[in-house]
Amino acid sequence: MKSLFKYVLIFIALLPARSVFAQRGYTPDVSRAINNSNMQWQSQMSGLRMLSLQGGDITYNFKYIFTVTMADGTTREVNSKIYTDTTVHKSYLLFVDKSLPKTDSNRNQKIFPEQTKEISRNLALISGNIKKADFPTPPRYYKGISKDSCWMFKVISGPISAYSFLSEEEGNTFNPSTVVSIQLNNGEIVKFSEENLKAIVGNDIDALENIQRKNYLKAIKKYNRNAEKAAKNSPDKTAKNP
Repeated sequence: MKSLFKYVLIFIALLPARSVFAQRGYTPDVSRAINNSNMQWQSQMSGLRMLSLQGGDITYNFKYIFTVTMADGTTREVNSKIYTDTTVHKSYLLFVDKSLPKTDSNRNQKIFPEQTKEISRNLALISGNIKKADFPTPPRYYKGISKDSCWMFKVISGPISAYSFLSEEEGNTFNPSTVVSIQLNNGEIVKFSEENLKAIVGNDIDALENIQRKNYLKAIKKYNRNAEKAAKNSPDKTAKNP
């Protein structure tokens, strides 16, 4: 009798769970399958998120130690991201003067491009938290050009150069949408646009095809390769005839 009573209690305890599955149209076996499927889906989504960190549409803008030469010739080391002031539509660095108390309104200062002559960062420093003295790798400086509204860092070099308003090198952390200007050889640096790029590449079919596909950086690289190849294959006009 005690055993029968025990089984009745177990059956009653299981009724609510079975009722929930029944309301949703699931049996316990189907529910387990769905849970397993959800876990696999979540795992796959986690993997996709990890892959997306390698580039794609993400714009990276890390904090670095920038060495800034001011307009008056003085230099500052600024540990900052490159921010954008949406009111004046200009880039700026945020310099924190730690010699001033936190209550002082001058402690946090915005440094705009027109206030500077030059900007650079040491590529050997992989984190803004690493001090130069603690990092034995020889310095390798990535310099930016000071313009009215932003600093421009060269991300592609060649017959056509491309400039970004962020200091991320071309690679996993670089987003092509940050390119703002292009330059043909040593000519004028002009705004990066499809029209300007078409004008620069001229009749280069390979580059024009990539522009048509909106692969602008690939078009620049293709043009550069073709131009360099043509230069190598062209006869040396300065050479004297035998």
